Amino acid sequence: MADPVVIDCSTPCTVTVVHELSLPPFQLDLAEGGAIAAAVIGVWVIGWAIRLVIRSMNAGDAAGQEDPLG
Repeated sequence: MADPVVIDCSTPCTVTVVHELSLPPFQLDLAEGGAIAAAVIGVWVIGWAIRLVIRSMNAGDAAGQEDPLG
């Protein structure tokens, strides 16, 4: 917790305290948000491409093999 701040005034004064909640994800500008979105989409595309390669390799293996049960 923050240390208390003592304010001494020679005349009557008013002190206003402003509390701000600062969450970095909500303080992005358009360029930063676009960079994060591009990174997320890039990772998704790489995963999708790897999935396609694995499926094509499995389809190629299954087409060349005979069924051992008949």
